Amino acid sequence: MRGEQDLIRTLRTAADRVERLDLVAGVAARRRVRRTRQRMRVLLAAAAVVAVAGGTTAALSGENQRAQPAVTPSAPRYTSAAALWPNAVAKVPARTAEGWKIHPVTALSATEVLMLAPAQALGQPSRLEVYDMARKTTRVLGQVPGIKKMTAPAGLAVGSRYFAWYGPRFGKPTHFWIMPRSGGTAVHVAQTTANVDSVGLTEDSLVWSLQDSGGVYRVPLTGGAPSRLTGSDGLHLIAWPWAAGYDSDAPTRNHNRIVNLETRQSFDVRVPKKARLTQCTSQWCTGELKGRMFVQRADGAGRKILPAELKPYSPRLLVGDRYALAWLGEDRAPLDVLYDMSTGAMAGLGERLPGTQVTPVTDGLLTSAPSTTLFWNQDAPPRESGKSPWDAKEWTVLNLLAVRR
Repeated sequence: MRGEQDLIRTLRTAADRVERLDLVAGVAARRRVRRTRQRMRVLLAAAAVVAVAGGTTAALSGENQRAQPAVTPSAPRYTSAAALWPNAVAKVPARTAEGWKIHPVTALSATEVLMLAPAQALGQPSRLEVYDMARKTTRVLGQVPGIKKMTAPAGLAVGSRYFAWYGPRFGKPTHFWIMPRSGGTAVHVAQTTANVDSVGLTEDSLVWSLQDSGGVYRVPLTGGAPSRLTGSDGLHLIAWPWAAGYDSDAPTRNHNRIVNLETRQSFDVRVPKKARLTQCTSQWCTGELKGRMFVQRADGAGRKILPAELKPYSPRLLVGDRYALAWLGEDRAPLDVLYDMSTGAMAGLGERLPGTQVTPVTDGLLTSAPSTTLFWNQDAPPRESGKSPWDAKEWTVLNLLAVRR
């Protein structure tokens, strides 16, 4: 086990998740987050959280590619995301027309961002909206039916024709709903008594995987009896059609195989010796090796050890299909760094202004697949103001679907 400071960085996720629950529930007190962070250091001192990242279809081709030697980049250079990708950064409202808090979930296109307005009270309906970054307009999609003891869904997926979500996360039963991407009335599709960890959509079906034992299930969008997908034993959905297996049940476990549930192709992940928290999608893999972040293809090709300044940020390390999110420390600028695993570019996210509260860069909160947006409050309040950075007037959003490939 590494030193306390290293562990604290790894446990950042637990505190971030509390902050996210505060956001969804409308709780503003950051002091509560700090107290929770302290408790987490004690309760989880023997464990670290799981980091998510990604692996490529090209790299998963099965060709005999040898793993490249680890390469340590030179001193890191950060370019602000706004300068690097000017068309991808915008301000979006943090309040609805009625004054409800609202936050980004994921990008739908190069200009459209899916937004969620959490319910005003537990068990009440929440709402989905779309914000157009180019037109600076908002369009209401429809209500998300109330979920017992929650103010928002536990997880959400975006398909070509529908949105899908589920909730509660640890309740019996768990319900699944869909809504057309054009908006409208939510339709109940299925329910299960098992704990769900991810949801996805195909052209005609809703799919999900189980929290503990794994396994992927499918039900038609028109409803019916769920069926378990053949060959999905032990697998957990990443982003349809991709799913992954783990090498153990340990908190620091690694992905050991990637499976395409449509083609049934299966690829072993070449995990470096003594690596931990390695996770992949169809584009890249990332993890931690001797206290350093690394990125690679699933077969080990193109492996790079990232600069020591970049630290694992959260269980959702992967953003989109090729980006890894890292942080530099509580007293260093920028707020966080997004590493483009395809090009090696490092984008600085936000500014850390003297005397202001630290405002975490947050992903889509709800998405089962890696979110294609990141957001933060650039106008964070002074530390002694008693105000929460989550009580924002507007969010600064990075829309990765607007980044040129």
